[in-house]
Parts: sequence; structure tokens; C-alpha cells
Amino acid sequence: MTRIQEILRANIKKARQELGYSQMKLAELCGVSTSFVGEIELGKKFPSASTLQKLADTLGLQPFQLFLEEQDWAAFEKYNVLTTLSRELRQRLDEEVTETFHKYISQK
Repeated sequence: MTRIQEILRANIKKARQELGYSQMKLAELCGVSTSFVGEIELGKKFPSASTLQKLADTLGLQPFQLFLEEQDWAAFEKYNVLTTLSRELRQRLDEEVTETFHKYISQK
């Protein structure tokens, strides 16, 4: 098994388990067989590009995340937290600006 297969199988399994999905559930959501998911997680098979995309989408990952090594996950998780906070802050700011604008307009 190549290093890429080791990384891929570990990441798919980790993400699947974090979501509480069985191999059967992941396979069903991706439109592949349960045995194929099992073989990927064992490093016996390597999925096609389209199957990699389906796996990433189903697991809520970007395709490149399937190939992150363990030490890279910590940095990526921090990035995700910051991105989420930034998105929430922008949304709240937009709401506040809109509300303030409507209050200002209604006073005129």
C-alpha cells in the first residue's frame, strides 16, 4: 500500500466515523457498494476521481482534505474555525447594518 493510500484510507475512515456513518451508510450516500468502501478503507482499492469527489462531498470535505496528513489536520481545523467565525461575524455585521439602516429610514 502506498503512502497516499494510507492517508486516504485513514482520512475517509476518520471522517466517516466522526459523522457516525457506517461503511454501508457512506456507500449508500455515495452510490457505491459497501464492499468498495471497505476495500478503500483497507487500502486494497483506490477510487476514481469522480468517486473521490462523491466521498469528499458526502463527508463534508474538500477533495484535498482526503489527502491531508495527520499533522496538517490541526492547521486546517484552526483555519476552519477562523473561517466560520469570520463568516458569522460578516453575517451579524450585515444584519446590524441592515437593521440600523431601516431604523434610520423609518425615522425620516
